[in-house]
Amino acid sequence: MEKRPLIGILGGMGTAAGIHFQNLLFDVCNEKGICGDQDYPEWIYFNAALAPDRTEALLGRGPSPEEYLVSVLKRMQSAGVDIIAAVCNTVHSFHDAIFEQVPIPWIDLQKETAKAVQRAGFSSAALMSTEGTLKSGLFKKAFQPLGIDYQEPHPDSDIQRKITDAIYDREYGIKYTGSRISTTAERLLLEAAAQFNSDVIIAGCTELSFVFPDLKLERAWIDPLKIAAETCFNIWKGERQCC
Repeated sequence: MEKRPLIGILGGMGTAAGIHFQNLLFDVCNEKGICGDQDYPEWIYFNAALAPDRTEALLGRGPSPEEYLVSVLKRMQSAGVDIIAAVCNTVHSFHDAIFEQVPIPWIDLQKETAKAVQRAGFSSAALMSTEGTLKSGLFKKAFQPLGIDYQEPHPDSDIQRKITDAIYDREYGIKYTGSRISTTAERLLLEAAAQFNSDVIIAGCTELSFVFPDLKLERAWIDPLKIAAETCFNIWKGERQCC
């Protein structure tokens, strides 16, 4: 039997997004013609729900998730994982420090997304994400060499406050309403999206990837998680390398 890479899915940030990613990977497999039990990729899913909040850490308001995630990835390494799909955009800010201790290759959500925007022919793209992802600058760095008009809100802007509240508010935020999106979060996200002037919007937080399919956005949007799922499949098939 041909040896193919064992995929490790680093989820739990949040849990709904991690489960959503597995469904996306399943859908990609079906789109590519996989349909029988023995034909699917092997993957291991770790719901790393105890990871301290990545945005709070980057903003200096909470502990780093590095130590905990290193311990998680060491367990995945022991299980034979060959490649990591980290189901959290903001956690990629900690990649370098974690990789030094557990050298399993990661799929780069930001670079893969930027390349997908370019392949699709969009001339401008706007980011909707957490403040932590904004602070990391990873999407901006990924888009810089591509000649695409990249837009993101100022961290203190009205747009970003709406996005942050839609994700984090303990009453109506996506992280607290489980498998549904509240009407308030939906309204805030639509109001924020309407203030961008771009060809496409990037769902730059995994909670947004989870709820965007249910939003009636007035423009195209692109999902880093779907791109990561496609990348996982292509690497598993041997059609490309990780990086």
